[in-house]
Amino acid sequence: MLLGYLATAPYPWYRIVYYADATFNARFSAIEFTRSAVLSSRTEELMIGLEKIWHNFRLCLIGVAGLSFAAGQGAAETLFTYPDFSSTAGLTLVGNASTASTSDGTVLRVTPATGGQSGAAYSTTAVPLGSGNSFSTAFQFRFTNPGGIDPADGIVFVIGTSTTGLGTGGFGIGYAGVSGNSIGIEFDTYNNGGSDGNSSNEVGIDTNGGLQDSNLAKAYGVGTCDFGGSPATYKSAGCMSNGNLWTVNMSYNGSALTVSLSDPAEGTSFTALNAVPLNLASILGQNTAFVGFSSGTGAGWENHDIVNWTFSNSATPTPTPEPGTVVLVGGGLLVVALVRKRRTVRTA
Repeated sequence: MLLGYLATAPYPWYRIVYYADATFNARFSAIEFTRSAVLSSRTEELMIGLEKIWHNFRLCLIGVAGLSFAAGQGAAETLFTYPDFSSTAGLTLVGNASTASTSDGTVLRVTPATGGQSGAAYSTTAVPLGSGNSFSTAFQFRFTNPGGIDPADGIVFVIGTSTTGLGTGGFGIGYAGVSGNSIGIEFDTYNNGGSDGNSSNEVGIDTNGGLQDSNLAKAYGVGTCDFGGSPATYKSAGCMSNGNLWTVNMSYNGSALTVSLSDPAEGTSFTALNAVPLNLASILGQNTAFVGFSSGTGAGWENHDIVNWTFSNSATPTPTPEPGTVVLVGGGLLVVALVRKRRTVRTA
């Protein structure tokens, strides 16, 4: 079953078709030639015709209202993007978090390369999550200028019910002891013994301000990244403290969490958490959350910089709509088409 409109141009040898199907996916057959034999000889006329369509066709807005996915669910969309942090509008910075000017531009420095620090940055207002509290996020980080006993301690990506959540520094990574319900994905760069799997380079899951380190995974299988060795092991490929620009992609589909990292020195991405079962809706107890980062340093330190960040309330990030695409707004389907003359057809 097809739903929508057929837009036709005033040219006898082609037409434009634009419609939405029963699954409410956008379908656009750019040009259907009704007399293909004339294509080669009328290419210039085609180009002129398309130019006229672009400039002369008026906007037609087709609203298919009442499309509801689930009670309380917002429209799936990219909620915010920070290409850098020259502006922190929309963020609340607490503790030792600040911005800093670096070779990457203006970054979010969750904690600086100084001992005994604890910092966090969260969305100032709670953001709506998707169906089953689904979300996806992507960000890049760079850890630099390590010092003290070893590079330490890393960052935690946090989704929680408190925007002022700030835990202890050091091994707490700014997350231990935060108030409210939350989940934290830690990127830990210091070996705290058995609880860390005796690793200084691991990714794991924490909940409600506790450091459970569940589903622990060593990034790229590398477990030792410290000042030992010659050269020091932390400089090696696959070590999160090596100073490279790392990329993180994270998605949650309402039942399972996947987290992958990429170190340019490795040349491939590493899946640290692969479809790990998780009930985020049960943990949070609500369909909105404050999202952001925490970090900490202790007797060891490094700059913990977030270079850029984007967040979406769907398991797959939704691109910014372009003209002639489908936009989901408030539970309705809006199809935007450029038309000058149209005729409506019912199809099946």
